Amino acid sequence: MSDTPKTDAKAQFFGWNPDEGEEFVQADFARELERENAALRADEERLDWLQTLDCDSHWWFHIANSAHLRAVIDAARKEQP
Repeated sequence: MSDTPKTDAKAQFFGWNPDEGEEFVQADFARELERENAALRADEERLDWLQTLDCDSHWWFHIANSAHLRAVIDAARKEQP
């Protein structure tokens, strides 16, 4: 199985001979992948921040009781110096 299945599914051939041609994806699809990548990076930053959070922090209560975990973590990160 490919490690780029989403891109492979959207790839379009450009050229005469499949062995010599190029493949490309539409710009809208590339933008979608970039947005997904940015969201994953943001989640990684949130997890890194959680890892450094003091166990006695009042934020643990908010994080544990939140249906909007990303928003609570972002608010807590902004509050800290």
